[in-house]
Amino acid sequence: MRTLTFACSTLLFLPLLSLEALANPVDQSQPESSVHSEVEINHQVENVSEDPSTFAADNTGWSNSNNEIEDVKLQLQNIRQRNFTPSRGVPSLTIANPYGFGSDRGFYSGLSYQFSNRNEGEDSDDATAGFGMGFGNAQKLVGAELSYTMASFGQTNRSFGSGAFNFKLHRHIGNGWGIAAGWNNFLSVGDGTDSDDSLYLSTTKILKLRDKVSSPFSRMAVTAGIGNGQFRTEDDINNDNNSFNPFGSVAFRVARPVSFVTEWTGQDLAMGLSASPFRTLPLTLNFGARDIAGAGDGVRFIFGIGTGF
Repeated sequence: MRTLTFACSTLLFLPLLSLEALANPVDQSQPESSVHSEVEINHQVENVSEDPSTFAADNTGWSNSNNEIEDVKLQLQNIRQRNFTPSRGVPSLTIANPYGFGSDRGFYSGLSYQFSNRNEGEDSDDATAGFGMGFGNAQKLVGAELSYTMASFGQTNRSFGSGAFNFKLHRHIGNGWGIAAGWNNFLSVGDGTDSDDSLYLSTTKILKLRDKVSSPFSRMAVTAGIGNGQFRTEDDINNDNNSFNPFGSVAFRVARPVSFVTEWTGQDLAMGLSASPFRTLPLTLNFGARDIAGAGDGVRFIFGIGTGF
């Protein structure tokens, strides 16, 4: 069986979808006098820029309305000059495993490239892409994601554009803690993907190791889950046993824009680095190695890039 193409594309980029879910547990425990969190500041700016009528309503009938508006503008300007990055991406929590957070608004996309497919030799490289959007409210009730994984650009035995749809429900249940349930590849298009349709349940807890997220090794994210389909062991796949199997990941925020991730995918060991190097661009880059412990015919290297808006 070749590499789980879905895992190498869509799930590499989903951390971009949960900027709010990941940023809140990072900064919410700081005192009010400390630097504002990125999400808090974004909310303040959005409330002003997206609904200017609130100023007109609040200041109707006041002789000093212009002065009040100028005061608010100055306050927002001061907030923007603080030490924060309003549009920065977030390093990934996992390499291929689904985690407990997700998107409940906006769109996202990602592109990945793998230098070889499992058990198909060195000349079996191919690219994959993922597109999706979020709905709902994971803080108050539940968030949902609907995505499509394009499994091939025509370099393998699949026709261009073949892939599958995926669905995920997620809930932010506490300080830096989320839970998700999903169904990958529930609807195939064209030649489909390498993976069978897969059900999973996953949870992620972000642990605060140091007060400031800008400090080295300030956060650790632990993900644990169980799933069938693509998460089965090689023996179960070869024997066509539709069993459920555990998977897990550990990510260290080695620096504010960089995380180191190691994980068990259900079949083998994977390791990689994830970086969001641009201060004003929500872009995440991922570099990883899979099949380190011996599955397939050798270690395979993957690269991914993703963004959300």
